[in-house]
Amino acid sequence: MSAFAGVVALGGGSPPQGVDARFSNSLDGKGLGALTLRRVGVGIFAFRQRILAPEDRHERQPAVGADGVVVSMFDGRLDNRGELLSTLGLTSPVSRPVPDGDIARAAYERWGEDAVPRLLGDFAWAVWNQRDKRLMLARDSARNRSLLFSRGDGFVAFSTDYRPLLALPEIPRDLDEVAIADILLTTPDESGRSLYKAISWVGPAERIIVTPDAVTRNRFWEPGPRPTLRLARDADYVDAARDVFDQAVACRLRIAGPVVAMVSGGLDSSAVATTAAQQRAPATVHGLCAVPMDGVPVPVMPHEYASERPFVATLAARHPNLQLEYLSSRATRPAELDPRGQFLATGVAVRSPSNVAWFVPVYERAAELGATTLLQGDFGNYTFSADGFARLDALRRDRAWTALAHEILALRHTMTPSVWRGLARGQVSQALPSWLPVRRRRWAASFPPTLLNPDFLRSAGLEGRFEREGALRQTLISSDTIASVLRYVLFRSRMQTDGVVVQRTMNGVTPSDPFSDRRVFEFCLSLPDEQFLSKGIWRRLSRRAFADRLSPEIISNYRRGAQNTDWHARLNPNRDVLEAQVERLERSPLATRILNVPLIRELSRQWPADPETLAGNSAPFRVQLLRVLHVGQFLDWTEGGNR
Repeated sequence: MSAFAGVVALGGGSPPQGVDARFSNSLDGKGLGALTLRRVGVGIFAFRQRILAPEDRHERQPAVGADGVVVSMFDGRLDNRGELLSTLGLTSPVSRPVPDGDIARAAYERWGEDAVPRLLGDFAWAVWNQRDKRLMLARDSARNRSLLFSRGDGFVAFSTDYRPLLALPEIPRDLDEVAIADILLTTPDESGRSLYKAISWVGPAERIIVTPDAVTRNRFWEPGPRPTLRLARDADYVDAARDVFDQAVACRLRIAGPVVAMVSGGLDSSAVATTAAQQRAPATVHGLCAVPMDGVPVPVMPHEYASERPFVATLAARHPNLQLEYLSSRATRPAELDPRGQFLATGVAVRSPSNVAWFVPVYERAAELGATTLLQGDFGNYTFSADGFARLDALRRDRAWTALAHEILALRHTMTPSVWRGLARGQVSQALPSWLPVRRRRWAASFPPTLLNPDFLRSAGLEGRFEREGALRQTLISSDTIASVLRYVLFRSRMQTDGVVVQRTMNGVTPSDPFSDRRVFEFCLSLPDEQFLSKGIWRRLSRRAFADRLSPEIISNYRRGAQNTDWHARLNPNRDVLEAQVERLERSPLATRILNVPLIRELSRQWPADPETLAGNSAPFRVQLLRVLHVGQFLDWTEGGNR
């Protein structure tokens, strides 16, 4: 993932003083090439290339059009290169192929702002049109690229990272306290707010136009319902699914350096890794798997399994060129203990610092192998591996009571008893008349509002917001359509994108997910519900589509792998550090105003010495305490001037 930044004087004057030096010092990150700085008209544009694809070696950005009017900066990968090259009349010889940035600029010069939906791939894109005095900022429909902007007095600044914007004294560093609260309690809304009041976020599938008079936001793609795909045979859906998925993986193998994939015992990341191994055979594909430290007790829930290792090991026999490595955390230097280096490098806090720490060894090993891209399968649960429980809601709404009863009873054989009972109770309660008392359900927050100072919660008027947002999230988690779930996880994904920025900046590795390909989205949005759930088989599409590349042990497994299971072993030897962090928060006026510091102190006192006592009840410590401490450290760092 490359990095760029720019500032434009919208009123026709000059950009703020000292921008050149400030961009030079702040546009940074592991694996980035030399800085290229250009002044064009009323704008200053800075770019640092990271080589992800072979064609990137020929990039010369910022790219200026032949007439000197258009300045384009593009960070990304185009998956429909061939189509675009042909349509635009560009030739791309093997000796000097046309880089993706040049294709994007040519697309803008042909179609203007309508070029954005024609681009398929992962990208963040900025174009300044000096003649029309219009700045276009756009992102693809996934969440693996970041783009931010700030409109000030007579200027607009933009960047793929927070740091270049925070480096400009004209941009205030005041925090958006609602966005801070979102980290602890729910997810961001679709407004584009970031952690800083003066900085806005360009969301997935969003195109923003900034002119001297206005800022206009619009989405060029929506994950709404599509016409239902009707094929002659059930097996035809499997063939179609394999075709679209194989194409998505192939696009992401156009990379410079080794192919490295995160792999687990689940259906999704293992499908990505094995598909890459099939397509690259006999060349080596590295599969990196996060596992608990040896000898650490791992208490898990009945619907979970403790380690990915036994399932991942079954892939080696089928794919000899898949070179597997098992990586565990280090108790000597837990990554979540001191995040100030992260704050300084990126300017952001993350939602799940302990889970981020769990995957740090994977990203670090990928970087050691020389990889700049890490294949993964995060969006599998929202696409191919959607559970299909929305079909139960559809049967209930259609009053197909017999079919609904048969489906619920069949699920009893593929679910743990407690999970099945919860699902069955939910369907029964939803089928009852709305006026019955049993239908009156109130959302119980997983992360209670007491994490925030009650006075702050009331004065900021946040109780109603979190009640509404929590209820929506709970509904989506329990059962809803692929379209509505995708809309939620995409358009509210700023915190996940911030996490990508952290890993990219600290380790120089960019995640890439075939399941987030727009063509995969479109395909899954068109499928009948029974492709995901039928006769008690949930996640049905991926179990059938990937049966040709995954082991029977993985295909038939209905339990979920437990993540970050050794967090207690990592942190317990460092209790003194945690205590010192709590004491520091107690001296921070900003932290004590926003956070419920007495509760933090009480949770730290209750820290269990024996991990066995945490079975099924680790959230107060692994999630709540560590998350609120991380946010508190971010507030304390901000209070100190973001230094």
